[in-house]
Amino acid sequence: MLSWQKRARWLVLAVAIGVISVVVFTTRRREEPPPPEPIARIDPAAVIESSGAQVSQVKGDRETVRIEAEKQLSYPDGSTRLLNAKVTSVRDGKTFVAIGEEARVGENQTNLDMKGNVRMTASDGLEVVAGSATYNQTEGIVRAPGPVTFKRGRMSGSGVDFSYDEARDLIGIADRTNVKIAADKGGVGATDITAGAAVLARMDDFASFERAVHIVRGTQVIDADSALAELTEDEQRVRSLELQGSARIETPGAAPGELRFMSGDTINLTYRENTDLLESAILSGNSSLRIAGEKGTPDRVLHAQNMEIGMAPDGTTVTSLNGRDHVVLDLPGTKQQPAKKVASNALVASGTAQEGLTAASFTEGVEYTETGGTPPVKRTVTSRTLDTALNGGLGEIREATFIGAARFRDDTTNAAASRLRYNMQSGQVVLTGEPGQPVPRVVNEQMQVDANEIEMNVEGSKLKAKSVSKPVQSILFPVKPGAKSTRRTPGLMKQDQPVNGLSRELSYTGGDESSLELIGAATLVQGEKAETNVKGDKITVDGKTGNLVAQGSVISLMMVQDVNPETNVREASRSTGSGQQMVYDDALRKVTYTTKAHVVGTHGDLTGETIVLTLGENGQDVERLEAVDAVKLTEAERITTGDHLVYVAAQEEYTMTGKGRLVRMFRTTTEGCRRSEGSSFTFSRATDMLRIVGGEETRTQTAPDNACPPPQKR
Repeated sequence: MLSWQKRARWLVLAVAIGVISVVVFTTRRREEPPPPEPIARIDPAAVIESSGAQVSQVKGDRETVRIEAEKQLSYPDGSTRLLNAKVTSVRDGKTFVAIGEEARVGENQTNLDMKGNVRMTASDGLEVVAGSATYNQTEGIVRAPGPVTFKRGRMSGSGVDFSYDEARDLIGIADRTNVKIAADKGGVGATDITAGAAVLARMDDFASFERAVHIVRGTQVIDADSALAELTEDEQRVRSLELQGSARIETPGAAPGELRFMSGDTINLTYRENTDLLESAILSGNSSLRIAGEKGTPDRVLHAQNMEIGMAPDGTTVTSLNGRDHVVLDLPGTKQQPAKKVASNALVASGTAQEGLTAASFTEGVEYTETGGTPPVKRTVTSRTLDTALNGGLGEIREATFIGAARFRDDTTNAAASRLRYNMQSGQVVLTGEPGQPVPRVVNEQMQVDANEIEMNVEGSKLKAKSVSKPVQSILFPVKPGAKSTRRTPGLMKQDQPVNGLSRELSYTGGDESSLELIGAATLVQGEKAETNVKGDKITVDGKTGNLVAQGSVISLMMVQDVNPETNVREASRSTGSGQQMVYDDALRKVTYTTKAHVVGTHGDLTGETIVLTLGENGQDVERLEAVDAVKLTEAERITTGDHLVYVAAQEEYTMTGKGRLVRMFRTTTEGCRRSEGSSFTFSRATDMLRIVGGEETRTQTAPDNACPPPQKR
């Protein structure tokens, strides 16, 4: 077989095999190809998922809401879920942007619910960070439940349950509010606020805080149940602050004289324009304030139902203060001084920016008290009105004037007057009267004084009085039985009875060494019928010794006991004395009249330059009578003149002597008026015997009838 024939057969065989293979391949059962890779789904419940979503809401020709997101998921109920969403809202020219990891858009795109590191910003600088937030387009309100933080300008803070009302531009925090305001460029105005709830109404320029409000503002610490602040338009400063419920403001570092503390049911504060300086404060309901005392001394405290306080431009100095209803001012004692307290129903105080409060007037039922101190005192003054002079602030009352039915009381002294002025620095008290009102009166254990004007020290131990229209009236009280006092009323008078006095002026010092001085038409009287009476231009009584001195046209009347020359029986009778001066020495029991002295008693009518009357231990018995210079004794039937007279009661005997002249006696006898002369006469009242001494100079002769005493009326 040819070679080309062999090659042809192999070719035919190869073609046949190929055709068979093709037929077999094309006629056998086909296999399924592998399925494609599935698309990754974010939420199988979504009916549509897309990337790079953007939705806009247009009102007129303006875009009001724009929503952007990296992913968008749509659900059968019409809601939309956005991932890494950004919502931009424009209302009234203000832009509000919210960014969150996830957002859900409700049906009709009116509700937005964001969560996951939500950040909200406003075009005016407000920034809010929250875990989640919701937005209701119909209401225009953003709500962020749970913890949030926020900041705007100098303000920052945190809280729980945040809300923002776009239309009203109002921020609200429901709980655990903490707001901080940083200091301004000048380093002032720093504020830290904590509260339960808070509202910042930016359109209306106010901020309110509720529940346990605590504010630290500069050096002030403020607490209240609620607070309402009126803000400046830029929200950088507070115009006014209203505190409600257990309100209190404290300045722990207040300097002496500055406000340290104020409290009340309500406190309204007003600040000076564009400053943080307090201009005024109004406190209502159970109000009180404290003025810082000097280092180491307690604060001064003022209580009242309601108060109004005005401040100087420095914001710390009080220049006006009004209090109403149940006003009480407590001034603690300093060093050894007593504590002071003023109570009334109304207070009006005023002052200057340089000096602070300089005057205060308390009205309607004033009661002033002093307690404690060294030595301890308990002193009270009441009146209708009290006007005080202050040493800059309520820290110290310099002088107090009580007006209208003023009454002063302490353990030893009582005083009453229409007007009472008390100088706290000098301790002097001045009482004055008014026409038609009772005359001022001071009463203590030792005496009583009534006068138009009385000045005394606050202890009542020193006193001066004077009167113009009416005399000063005084009463010296006897020492009470059993008392330890050694003080005495005038020894010339009875020690168990009071002594009354009259004068134009009076000066008195109390105690066991007391002294009394009456000046101008002075009178001392004792007894219902003025049995003992001393008058003069000036009378002085020594309470330690019982001595008495009267000067200037002195007239005295006292009861003495002597033998009646007619009955020869010792009996009480009046003795009247006069002279330019009268001195009573109680230790010697001597009454001395000098300068034209004149004494009238049972012994007769006696004149001389000096007359000394010596009394017995009982203060009434006449023991001795002595007269010196130009002596003249007029008796019932005798007139005797000489230079020196001595009468001794025990012998009932007179002795008259002459120094440079003869003693003369004119006697009325049955033979008529007789004159006797000698160098000395001795006359016995008991025997009616007369002894004349004088030698050759002695003589008795007839005298004119008019030289003898007139006959006695029988």
